[in-house]
Amino acid sequence: NHLLWAALAAVLVATFAAYLPSIDGEFQYDDQEIAKTVWVRDAKQFLNPGFWLTIPRPLTGFLFALDHEIDAFRPRTWHATNVLIHVVVVLLAWRFARRIFARAGLAPGGAEPAAPPPEPQRGKGKGGGRRAAAAAALARAVPEWPAVAAAAIFGLHPLSTEAVSYISQRSESLASAFVLGALLLLLARDATGDARRRGWLLVGALALHFLGLTAKPVAAPMPALWLLAAAVLPVPAERELPWWQRITRRLPAAVPFLALSFGTALRNVQEVSGSGHAGFDLTFVTPAQYVATQMRALPIYTRLVLLPLGLNADWQFPFSRSVLEAGVVGGFVFVAALVAAALWLVRIYGREEGDGPAAARLAAFGWLFFLGMLSPTTLVPLRDPLVEHRLYLPTLGIVLAVTGAAVFALRRLAPARARLLAATLAVALAAGLGVATAKRNEVWKSALALWKDASEKSPDKPRIWVNYGTALHFAGKFDQAVIAYDRALTLGYDPTVPVELVVRNTALALVRLRRYDDARVRLVRYLQQAPRDGQTLVILALVEVDTG
Repeated sequence: NHLLWAALAAVLVATFAAYLPSIDGEFQYDDQEIAKTVWVRDAKQFLNPGFWLTIPRPLTGFLFALDHEIDAFRPRTWHATNVLIHVVVVLLAWRFARRIFARAGLAPGGAEPAAPPPEPQRGKGKGGGRRAAAAAALARAVPEWPAVAAAAIFGLHPLSTEAVSYISQRSESLASAFVLGALLLLLARDATGDARRRGWLLVGALALHFLGLTAKPVAAPMPALWLLAAAVLPVPAERELPWWQRITRRLPAAVPFLALSFGTALRNVQEVSGSGHAGFDLTFVTPAQYVATQMRALPIYTRLVLLPLGLNADWQFPFSRSVLEAGVVGGFVFVAALVAAALWLVRIYGREEGDGPAAARLAAFGWLFFLGMLSPTTLVPLRDPLVEHRLYLPTLGIVLAVTGAAVFALRRLAPARARLLAATLAVALAAGLGVATAKRNEVWKSALALWKDASEKSPDKPRIWVNYGTALHFAGKFDQAVIAYDRALTLGYDPTVPVELVVRNTALALVRLRRYDDARVRLVRYLQQAPRDGQTLVILALVEVDTG
């Protein structure tokens, strides 16, 4: 036990250490929009319950306001809060992995434990009583070390950097903490027969689910994930029941959770309507085109979890225009094939005992968990079709599946040395991921580094060059900023880039270089198209004043 706790402590310390390179990092992109809000400067407003209904993601906003109350806009406190939330999520992921591995039937050690003598049970037949007794015995033994390994891989995975080092994406990790907390309470409810305790666990889970939704609506799939666990990873007492019956048993308890999720989703869609960055009324992509695009994104998401190379703060990923595009069809086949494989594994190995069937159930649960957590951003159109922070909690599903498969393979291929090999592999993998995470956090330290990296990986995306030009501008590299702005305009139309903003920024950089004639030409050319653009007229007036 001492060694186990020491290993867990080492995982948490290593996770925190991996984010130290960006602990003093600048406010990036949307972070600056948070700084412009009025509510972030007055944490006392959040003491009024009615105020929570006036802003999106009020719990996340409350924590931002607390950071400002503690240390104004000094980024260290804001980043430290993000990292601490991530550490809490890693701790919850460990607890969740323990529960899931035990429910799947993964043996705790190198050998599968012997089942106690079976007691006769009426109505079971064909070995049902023996299977139930064996499952109950296995469920009482927790595979501790695989759970620690899964938590380490999840916590140190470089794919999480965008959700942790990008301050404004605190909502992702915060909502994930409440999703895992609620699931743990619901899984504990499944495991107890005490009616009073079941009631309190249900109330606690409902409260956590509500808080998760106030952090970010990505918490909406939580009740569906609970029902998924019941279908794929049944508790011992329900092992002989068909999957649909396990779900229907929980439906009455799930109704308030589902109602909360549906109500929040509906309200969120109404709030973003007309915003231009989310919703079913986006002018540049239809809902069908967006879902088709996600069919192309899902295989890339899967690859990033399994092989996190080429991470990018702003992917160049155009929307699909037809469901018949080769990439869309291929992505759909990929997703459908893995869903079909998951359902087949549940059907074949749903009631079997042993590490092999347990690994099969974990593979099915992990993949469906991955898709379930991504469902909000797969179905609701968003301005950016592929973003890494959306993979924060979904990553855990694939980590659980891969860990279960690795445990089974090592115990099968090298039973005498399985523990040593597993420990060596886990430490090596965690160390490699930790180094990759720390290196990625060097990029998140400054806007200049972040957008330089993005411009190298997505060289034909206008928005990246605008952001890179802005970073160069603030760094005093005005000549390079002009080149970046011009590159953005040359690449053509981007619905996320206001042309007038690029023209103004370019003119201001040219003024700093004392290239007044160039600035005047660009401003006049744009004003011929938008003669009433007040801000651009002001900059032109400043140019005329400076030149006499």
